[in-house]
Amino acid sequence: MLLFDPEARPQNWNERMAEGEYAVLYSGTQPQVVGQEGESGGGVPACTVFGSLAEAEAHAAARVAEEPTLRCRIYDQRGLAEQPVREIRGALHKGESEISARFRRWGGTILLVGGIVLWVMDSNSDMKMGWPSAVAARIAPLGLILLATELVIVIEARRRRG
Repeated sequence: MLLFDPEARPQNWNERMAEGEYAVLYSGTQPQVVGQEGESGGGVPACTVFGSLAEAEAHAAARVAEEPTLRCRIYDQRGLAEQPVREIRGALHKGESEISARFRRWGGTILLVGGIVLWVMDSNSDMKMGWPSAVAARIAPLGLILLATELVIVIEARRRRG
């Protein structure tokens, strides 16, 4: 089923589902939607609807076993307005919105040190330029937030292990 079908009424996938049905939405490798003439749908976002949660879970587990980069989220008829009922991830699935530890460390360090350097540069000129301090006031806190976030993640991971 297409996630949004302008030809159907209602147009949204979850509004076309009946009570007790569950839809599997895919992240990673999208399933191919086949058109009426047999041509591929060209990566059109789609979901698969099942009559029960058990069927949806079995399908999602089988798809993830076939394609380890895939993530399957199972939703009821309320759709994306609620958290997924279940999520099944392949071993190789990468989260789309996660900032890597490497980026937090390097980006945070560059922003923080760059902000400090700009502020020192402006303070050495008796704050005559103004713009270095303005830029520093915006980038240094971002660097500090990234580094503090990484520190909390590392401490929490060590606490769980030990």
